[in-house]
Amino acid sequence: MLLPGYEPRIGTSLAKVEYELSLEYQLEKVIWCAEKFREKLKTDTHVNDLDHDTYFSLDTLVTATATLVEFYYSNVIYSLISTIIDEPKKVEFRGLDESNLEQRKKEIFRNFRIGELTQGDDNFKKAHRKKCSEHFDKYLEFIISGRYDVLFEINNHIKHNGRLRGFYLKIRSTREEFIKSHFLLFTNESEYLFKNKTIKKLLEADYNSASENISELVIGDMTCSIVKKYGNFTFFSMDNVIYVKSNIGAGLTSNSIVHMSYRLSLEILGHLINAKKGQITTLNKLNQFRKKIECEMESITLV
Repeated sequence: MLLPGYEPRIGTSLAKVEYELSLEYQLEKVIWCAEKFREKLKTDTHVNDLDHDTYFSLDTLVTATATLVEFYYSNVIYSLISTIIDEPKKVEFRGLDESNLEQRKKEIFRNFRIGELTQGDDNFKKAHRKKCSEHFDKYLEFIISGRYDVLFEINNHIKHNGRLRGFYLKIRSTREEFIKSHFLLFTNESEYLFKNKTIKKLLEADYNSASENISELVIGDMTCSIVKKYGNFTFFSMDNVIYVKSNIGAGLTSNSIVHMSYRLSLEILGHLINAKKGQITTLNKLNQFRKKIECEMESITLV
């Protein structure tokens, strides 16, 4: 907490505790959902996609991770930085990205009186506000940067557009064993459902999967390395996510979604652990979460 201990905070103390407990609960929920989906994925018997109950698990993981971000944002305001408002206000994580960060930050700081002090001279108050501004940026950088945008796009698709669909690719290895690799697939016809972000750019990308000479794929202003090709499906890597492109659509591997959920959780845990030095009970729980996630991530194959 950046707010000095002598500053008034009793008006939001109960909200602070509730947000902290909710965030710990949601971290545990994401870990549980990821584990359940991976178990379902291993035993799924659908011919070329996933059974409904396996998709139920994947949907739940995506929405749980998106909710985790919202809970974390509330913690940034009420716990990691803190505020002197007389009573708590509802927090909504909407419309905050790199393009409008400074303007939205001014509104948020004004609404929640972040960076304000009741004691101290002008220089001290100015230094405190600057510190709060810098930490606000630091705490939210991994979200605002866009590297998890595709996860939020999929969550939005589940909430507003329709069910997820995909394909379970069965590949015969050199040892005559079948390798099953599942990925979500959004068809070219569904492009209109998405904003001008990752999935839409994937669908718009000009790429001839039949060409054997292409080793890279350009998505917007990013050049991605091709990992594997299976028939009309090309797998390529971008920001530690394995995407898929074909002549009928584009998507990403299901294991990449699990991996992203874990990575996002670790980024949140990193900030929480650094900010809660001396809180032994809380730190023990957070470190257990981190250890569990790191162990699970070691066993994930993205393709």
